[in-house]
Amino acid sequence: MILDYCPGGNLGELLDEKNNFEESLAKMYSAEILLALEELHKWDIIYRDLKPDNIVIDKDGHVRLADFGLSKEQITDNHSAMSFCGSIAYLAPEMI
Repeated sequence: MILDYCPGGNLGELLDEKNNFEESLAKMYSAEILLALEELHKWDIIYRDLKPDNIVIDKDGHVRLADFGLSKEQITDNHSAMSFCGSIAYLAPEMI
């Protein structure tokens, strides 16, 4: 998979630099992340490694998902992807 060059770095670096985001920017980033996940789910793909370091900022300031190494395709139910994976600090409580 090839992604466009994203000179804005990643969301983790940006959070370290700014400590927090203005509400409008946080809303925009959240909405764009949700739209990206929604599009993946339409194609029966689950992402499985959502964390700030895997969200990159493109040249226009929009977010893009990166690192699809743990993603799984052709998932049409809630039982096909039962493996334990992802970054421990960002796991859902029900996984822990």
